[in-house]
Amino acid sequence: MQLVTADGELLEQILDATYPIWQEGLSRESYGRWNVAQRRTAWGRDHLQRLALLDDRGEWVATAKRYTWPVRLDGRDATMCGLGAVFTRPEWRGRGYASELIERVADDARAQGAAVVGLFSEIGESFYRRLGFEPASLDEVTVAVDLKKGGAPAMLVRAGEARDLPALVAMHDTRSSGVRFTIRRDAGIIEYALAKKRLLAALGAPGVRQIEFFVVEEATVAVAYAVVMVTAGGWTLEEAGDRDPHGARLGALLQVLLAREPSLGTPLIRAWWPPAFPVPPQVRLTDRVPARDVFMLRPLGDIRVPTAANDLFYWRSDYF
Repeated sequence: MQLVTADGELLEQILDATYPIWQEGLSRESYGRWNVAQRRTAWGRDHLQRLALLDDRGEWVATAKRYTWPVRLDGRDATMCGLGAVFTRPEWRGRGYASELIERVADDARAQGAAVVGLFSEIGESFYRRLGFEPASLDEVTVAVDLKKGGAPAMLVRAGEARDLPALVAMHDTRSSGVRFTIRRDAGIIEYALAKKRLLAALGAPGVRQIEFFVVEEATVAVAYAVVMVTAGGWTLEEAGDRDPHGARLGALLQVLLAREPSLGTPLIRAWWPPAFPVPPQVRLTDRVPARDVFMLRPLGDIRVPTAANDLFYWRSDYF
């Protein structure tokens, strides 16, 4: 069997098969454009591939996305091989093809020096546990913001720009420095995460999704920020940051955003809130539950993978 990069007609066949599962409300045409566009971003060109496992007749039987993520693990720079959209053609299920694909990808990643393989499972833990993966705890919470009496806080809030990305990287590095495992977020990764969500919003039906990126500025420098996905069901806080060790600027930023249209009421805000990230004094975290998609890690060497929530610093933006 062969493991190949899927392009052209092969990619179209894979997208036809996976569209009913991962179409995110897009048309089939838009779903294809969204997938192709992610690989054409500056970060995606070098770090994202769609793979296909071919049988001895040259027909594809299983597929997955492969990401190359820079991570920090136990204080050291390392690489995580990320697997996404693992899929076996329905007529070939039960023959071990998904397992074969994962093992081949793991072998390649080990040969290239990766420390771990990671994935998000939508089918629970049991299948991937048999392949050596362990669940790593990620929780989802409701973000309750205490609104400021008399209106929004007096602070300079503006739309985020490309020039802000280095400041966002610095905030992430500071807040995540004490945990066992995190994505080493650089400007390219943040730009990719924003582009992926903006493309999804733009390619979907008008008004279904809106991505918002705002920063708090002091002396022309971003000192806090938030990226929010807005839908009819509420807001998802995709990622955030604050130079303030107490997170007070982020709390004030959320107050500003909520005060823009008071007639619409207060939306439900959900987030993957890293335990190491400070909870602003204006914010309460409630309704904590395990994230629906289970994050799982498989070591590729003699290491102990992080599994406890306090071991990880992970935003919803870095879901793959």
